[in-house]
Formats: sequence, C-alpha cells, structure tokens
Amino acid sequence: MGFGKAFGLGFLIYVALNFVFALIVALLAGTIDLYFSGITTYPLVFISSLFAPILILPGDAWLTLGILAVLSAPAAGMLLALIIMIGLIVPPILAAIIAGRTGGGKGAAFGAWFLIAIICATVPLVLGIIAGTLLVDVTTILTFILSGVINGLFYGAIAALSAREGF
Repeated sequence: MGFGKAFGLGFLIYVALNFVFALIVALLAGTIDLYFSGITTYPLVFISSLFAPILILPGDAWLTLGILAVLSAPAAGMLLALIIMIGLIVPPILAAIIAGRTGGGKGAAFGAWFLIAIICATVPLVLGIIAGTLLVDVTTILTFILSGVINGLFYGAIAALSAREGF
C-alpha cells in the first residue's frame, strides 16, 4: 500500500506544482492569454508541458538554468528567472519528500519516485510522437529515457532519505 500511495501523491503533487509554476511564469512573462489558448488549441503540447521539466537534469536545473540564469538576467527579468529556477527545483523535491513520507519504506519511496520520473520523461516523448512534433530517432529516445533515469536516481534518493521507515 505504501508504494501506491507514494506514487499517487508524488505524481499528483509533481504535476500540480508544475502547472502552478507554469501559470506564474506565464503571468510574469505576460503570456497568460497564450498559455490558456494553448490548452484548447494544442492540448497535447499543453499536457506535455506539465511533464517536460523532468527532462532537465538536476545539475542544469540548479546551476545553468538556476543560479547562472538568475545572476546573468537583466534587472527586469530577474524575478522571472528566479521563478523559473524555483519551478525547476521545488516540484521534484517536494514531490520526492511527500513520496518518501507516504511510502511504506525507503525502497517503496525510491521506487515510487523513480517510476514517476520515468513516466514523466516518457509522456512528452509519446505525446510528441502522436502529435508529430518530435523527430524520433535513437538519440532522442535515449535522451528522454536517460533524463528520467537520472532524475529518478537523484530525487529518488531524496525520497528514500525522507522515508520514515527502513527497507
């Protein structure tokens, strides 16, 4: 029961937080009308955007798209860069902690978050193939899957460390 609860809550928290941060970024960028029109015009792209942040590796989220982007942003865009950085870091960490707390043990918490990362990495791949917007080759498939594995290992470790019980 712990694995299912950890997976369900972690998945729900991750996708919901990605939606909230995407709304905040669209609001700050002044493109909120385009964001909501994209829901009806391109629903597959919208759904894919809820899962796409998992494709960014933790090092890039923390350093390249995080700290360096905030420091190199002009004064007018610094808040937007900061919210993007927070939006790449907070959802997986919070979802991993919740998965760790609700999982039956360290193994269930790690496995639940690892599965969340793999599913979230393959959803944009599958939806891109269905929509015809993604060029499918071996490199693209490996990039998507590998980013899911790396994020699964990194944030799965956080989930396992935040678990209350042992293996």
